[in-house]
Amino acid sequence: MAQIRVRHEMECSEDTYWNKCVFNDEYNRKLYLEKLGFPRYNQIEMKDLGTSVTRKVDIDPPVAGLPGPVKKVIGDKLSYLEEGTFDKASKRYSFKVTPSTMADKTTVKGVLYTEALGENRCARIVEVEITVKVFMVGSLVEDKISGDLRSSYDAAAQFTNEFVKTH
Repeated sequence: MAQIRVRHEMECSEDTYWNKCVFNDEYNRKLYLEKLGFPRYNQIEMKDLGTSVTRKVDIDPPVAGLPGPVKKVIGDKLSYLEEGTFDKASKRYSFKVTPSTMADKTTVKGVLYTEALGENRCARIVEVEITVKVFMVGSLVEDKISGDLRSSYDAAAQFTNEFVKTH
């Protein structure tokens, strides 16, 4: 099992981060398709349930740079379904990710939350737990996912700070 925790400071309020970024289709399309270079991003569903928001997103991440043994297991194409629930009171988005390959052997789950740092600043914290139960290559896949997540969250933080200045 691998665990990551990343924290970035955002140049916006918590409400701006959640409303203009996380739950904004324009932001997500630009982030995933343009900034991160994902081949596909598709928001399947988003529902405001009053005290919470649920969301389902289907995404194809890039698969370049996979170690040989990992590529044999995953193949040339990968997609995943992210299902999450945002609790408006606690400002916490709990999510699970189901990959198109090895879904029965892979668990990716986490929480994304914010902390106010002032009137127009907040910290975005993401904690993710990754478990891949595949003999001989499980830890390689966990390491690859962990590294990719860290890189994506780093790039997303920079993109977010640029996006909120212009939108």
